[in-house]
Amino acid sequence: MAGGRDFKRGSAEILADLLSEEKVRRVREYVRSEEFRAERERLKREAVDRLKELRERYASRGRSPEDAARERELNLRLAEIESEAAELRLRLSELLEEEERLRRELSGL
Repeated sequence: MAGGRDFKRGSAEILADLLSEEKVRRVREYVRSEEFRAERERLKREAVDRLKELRERYASRGRSPEDAARERELNLRLAEIESEAAELRLRLSELLEEEERLRRELSGL
């Protein structure tokens, strides 16, 4: 049990030291200030406005932002598949050329 009390006392001392530091004190004062509250409210309003603009932009196209994001994901996956298919066609072409070469060599024997 003594170890638990020492841990609690040590933790409390560390927290007290942290809270008494000048930087932490200034941050705590700022977070409690009207300036901080006003800035937070301004940021909230701006975020709401940006979200409205996005929704309006996509609504005019008949899509929600979620649908547009899904479309982007699908387009990226399609591009990956097309790239893989092109690589496979190239590899198949190389294999066909090699097959042709080997058949020519065999027929020459």
